[in-house]
Parts: sequence; structure tokens; C-alpha cells
Amino acid sequence: MNGARARVVTILLLSYITFAMFGTSLGVAIPDIMVELSIDELKAGILYSANLWSSAALLAPAGYLADRFERKSILLLGYLLVSLGVIGLSFSSTYFCTFAFLILSGVGGGILGPTYYTLVGEILENVRGFAIGLAAGMFYIGGLIGSILVGFFVSLHQWRIAYLIVGVLIFCMFILQLITLKLSSTTYSKPHLFFSNLLKTRNTAVCALGMFLGSVAIFAAAAWLPTFFLTVTQLEAIGAGLLLGLLFLARAISTISIGALSDKYGRKTLLMISGFAAAFVTLPLLLTYYTFYVAAAYVFAYGFLTSPYWNLFITISQESVSKEQVASATGLTQTFGLIGGAVGPIVAGALIPYVRLPLALVFTMTTTTLAFGLLSLVIMEKRPKLIEERF
Repeated sequence: MNGARARVVTILLLSYITFAMFGTSLGVAIPDIMVELSIDELKAGILYSANLWSSAALLAPAGYLADRFERKSILLLGYLLVSLGVIGLSFSSTYFCTFAFLILSGVGGGILGPTYYTLVGEILENVRGFAIGLAAGMFYIGGLIGSILVGFFVSLHQWRIAYLIVGVLIFCMFILQLITLKLSSTTYSKPHLFFSNLLKTRNTAVCALGMFLGSVAIFAAAAWLPTFFLTVTQLEAIGAGLLLGLLFLARAISTISIGALSDKYGRKTLLMISGFAAAFVTLPLLLTYYTFYVAAAYVFAYGFLTSPYWNLFITISQESVSKEQVASATGLTQTFGLIGGAVGPIVAGALIPYVRLPLALVFTMTTTTLAFGLLSLVIMEKRPKLIEERF
């Protein structure tokens, strides 16, 4: 990779870290926001989900726009909207304004997501598995940094300052991208917005369903494992928090390392192995008793084995369509992943009163990871020929 391409990739990755600093930290600030705005849990839940659902609604259309128009222009638009939304959030004084700025930031996140993964995958096409894994890993690293930053200012009851800092950082990265990322001379034929046609392709349909199942598993785990450790295994609250942090650390390591391995050993094989192995790990995790250190080993193993679904399914979907449909396929696949992430915690919560927490998690964590492992068997893996460098 030459110097210019390395510089572009570095800027793309650093920019995504700043975006993730906001995208994963809102839950830390919600208690203070509730007090300051004098709202109940229902309104707080609506605020929390506003960003998620507005992003989900834009992912697939944004992928189409990135194929239809200049990709880097769409990326810049996304970052601009996110920065304005986060900065506006830091100054919002009413519930309506807070909701509106969260929607705006969610729209920006939905616009930039497919384009970001598409650009990184195209720039590093000869190691696309590693590239998409690295791209995804930045989200977890940014989430870790953002949670610590916001948590610090929340402890001082200054959540607005935290988001002002994050918003300014995102805007600075927007300016840096505006200056550094040159418009590509590559043009594609204008695609038609028929996502049903993409879903008729076997690999795209399998990747979309696999993304949904994988997200049900990992988001149900993130939402309910802390409660499981507190109420079932009788761990202390600080221990449960550390285990949740370990889950996200495992995800960051996994997406990068397994993504790189997939370039050598194949995406399909690693998806199958990781899905089956993750399902196996959940059985002792959910159905036996153990010490904190054993719990840490189980959680790390589960996070490491489950997380590659995100970048591997995206990579396979990109390699299964023509160049002019790569961003559309990426956005469509991510949409199913985000929907699964919203559904997983709800399904687990609905099952708890009837089958209790361990079995509810067996259904949402074990069966889903086993299912995407089985789904990988029907994938027809394609490895495209390398193309001339364009960046």
C-alpha cells in the first residue's frame, strides 16, 4: 500500500473512531439527561432509540446514494450531519430539541456507515477481509474511548461538555477529510433502487439473514448478560461491568484478527467455525456456575467467536455483487444487522417471564449463533480479481 492510500485509510479509520465515541456512549449519559429534562423512563427510551432507528432507516438508501453519486461526497455529508447533531445535542435545553438532534445525528450515521465500509474495502481490496474487520474494530475502540470520556464528565454532572468535545472532534475530522480525500475519477453506471433484486442473490440474502441473527445474539448478550451475572451467578456489580467491557474488547480484537485470517483461509469457513464454536461456548456460560475468572474466559471467548459475523457478512456481500452495487449491498446488509440488534434484547426480555433468564439467553444467543454457522454452509464464496489502484 502506497503512502497516499495509507494516509486515506488512516483518516477514514480515525474519523470513524470519533463517530463511535458518540454512537456507543449515550446510555452512560441517559440518567443525567432524564434528571435534567425531567423525563420518565419511556421518554428516555425513546431518546435512546431515536438515533438507532433513524440510522437503520437510512442505511440502505445511503448505500444506493453512494453507488449513484460520488461516494466520498456522501461520506462527508454523513459526518457533517453527525457533527451538527452531536454539537446541537450538547446545547439542547428541551426534550424536543434533544430528540431532534439525536435524529439528525442518527441520519448522519446512517448515511456515512455503508460508504465508510465500501471505501475501506475498495482501497484495500486485496485484503478486504482484514480491511472490513479493521473498519469494524474502530467502532469498538471508539466506543471504549467514548464511554470513558462521557462517564468521566457524567461523574461531574457535565454530560453536555462531553458531547461538545465529541461533536467538535467529529467536525474536525470532517474538515480533515474534506481537505485530504480527493474525489475519485471512477464512475459507475447508475444502479436502480430495487433492493428486492439484491435479496434474490443467494449470498446477499444469506448475508442479510446472517447479520440479523448475529446481531440478535450479540445485542441480547450485551443487554442481558450483566443482569445474568448479577442475579444468576451472583457476581458483584463491578464484576458484571468489567465482564461487559471485556465483551467489547474481545469484539475489537476479533473483527480485526479473524478478518485478516479470512483473506487466507476463506470467509465461509471461518463463519461456520465461529458460529458453531460460539454456540458451544454459551452452554457452560449460561447453564453452569463458575468463578469470576472463568466467567471472564467464557465472555471473552463468546465475544471473540461471535463478533466476526459483522465484518465477514459485509465482506461476502461486497464480493458477491458488481462494483456499482457494492455500497447498496453494504447498506442493505447493515440494515438487517441493526434491526437484529434492536430485536434481540426485546425478544430476550419477552421470554424471561416464561422460561427464566438462562433459557431466554440460550434461545437468543445459542440458537442464533448456531443458525448463522449453518447458514454459512450455503454461501457461494467469491474472491474477485484485484483491480487497478484508484486511490
